[in-house]
Amino acid sequence: MTVTTIKVPKSTRDRLHRLAAADGLTLAQEIEKLIDQRVPRPKPSVGGFRSSRPLTSEEIDAELAGGFGT
Repeated sequence: MTVTTIKVPKSTRDRLHRLAAADGLTLAQEIEKLIDQRVPRPKPSVGGFRSSRPLTSEEIDAELAGGFGT
């Protein structure tokens, strides 16, 4: 974790503190929650490959080498 200073008006700072206290969160957790509500994190794309049939070891190697189409 890093430390960052964000300059906001005192009224905004006070609102953030009140929201965090009401939710039982730290200020950093509250800010992260608000950001996640606005812009959700992308869903991981790992495990997205599906085959309609069993693959041979050579076909699996070829798929792995190709990066699953990425």
